Amino acid sequence: MMKAYVGLPYTPLADNSSITSNNFLSSGNGSGTGDSITSDDFFSSGNAPKRCCCEWIVSLCRCLLAPLAWIKCIFVGLFQCVTWSCPSPNEWDFVIYLLRFVAYAASTAGVRDGTLQAVVDLSTIAGPILSIWLGKGVSRCAVSSTLNPTETLGGRGEWLWPKGEGRNNDTAPPLPETHPKVILYFHGGAFVLCNSVTHRVITYELCRRTNVPVCVPLYSRPPHAKFPLALNQMTDIYENFVSHYGASNIILAGDSAGGNLCLTTCLNSFQNRGLPPPGNVVLLSPWCDLTVESESQPSMKDNAPTDYLPVPLISRFSADYLPDDTMPDNPLVSPLFADASDLRSACPNVFLCYGTGEELLDQNRILAQMLQPTELVELEKMPHWMRIICPKPAYGLSRIVDFINTN
Repeated sequence: MMKAYVGLPYTPLADNSSITSNNFLSSGNGSGTGDSITSDDFFSSGNAPKRCCCEWIVSLCRCLLAPLAWIKCIFVGLFQCVTWSCPSPNEWDFVIYLLRFVAYAASTAGVRDGTLQAVVDLSTIAGPILSIWLGKGVSRCAVSSTLNPTETLGGRGEWLWPKGEGRNNDTAPPLPETHPKVILYFHGGAFVLCNSVTHRVITYELCRRTNVPVCVPLYSRPPHAKFPLALNQMTDIYENFVSHYGASNIILAGDSAGGNLCLTTCLNSFQNRGLPPPGNVVLLSPWCDLTVESESQPSMKDNAPTDYLPVPLISRFSADYLPDDTMPDNPLVSPLFADASDLRSACPNVFLCYGTGEELLDQNRILAQMLQPTELVELEKMPHWMRIICPKPAYGLSRIVDFINTN
């Protein structure tokens, strides 16, 4: 079955011989393309604030297009306030409770996925605040158009690096000559939601604790962009990173749908483009089975009380991601359907972390059997990936940092 799916439609990369490390790793505002643009051009003033304001206006307008859904969502939310209670005064449990509250209210109210996406994209407004709150010891800049030609509502992504170790007065990321390793992080959000800003709580910590630059590229998202567009975009970016860093120096990391993209990018790169696998792969609660049958797995029902993801919402996001002519058991959609030996060859050194309280528990345990990861971490009673970012050593972040620093 695997051979029936290995071919993917994609536009091959242009000749990269003219792309130098200076413009590939330069900071950007999305204002241009080509190897003639220097890092100083990428940092021309004025574009970032205007783009943020434009995003805010566009997202707000999209949110206001569904007033009846939001009124229903408010009433559902009020009902939940009366009938539900936060299980613990712990701050992280409270965050998870709020996520559950919002997810179930939006799902029950029938808020459209495009509207949910717009709401989450409003988080870009909080970007400067998050940088002040989380960014101690970390510098950042926008990803350049040379690195990621894809322009999304949230931009092209961002670079993070240890403060004071960048170029051009610390306004652009360091080159591989001084920082040979890099973390390429694919954000989660069921393919539909989130962006580089929403995941700063983990990407800033990874950069600060490992002293390794982090790149978080953005990809085109459903419902307007279907498979395999995001996969091909991330594969293109991985191919460029291999040419600049070497595969063995790349730590490919991602959570949830981002973990899916890590696995499928490795498969696509290894099988269809002949690229070597990354040195390390870090998978955090990856969503690795998008079939309808996965929704009837025991953990989907058993862990519904402890997780924050409504199963109907998972089904909707899966349908958004897949075009009508694509089978969900395509291994480049659902890596659980890949040949186990192919998966291990494409991802030879893996850190896998998930919780026993999440609805994706069963599929993650199957993935663990297939991958035979270098390090496997099961976090007791943890819902879908959120507690991984908790700073306590008992949770996953410290284990991730140890894995990256020792491999």
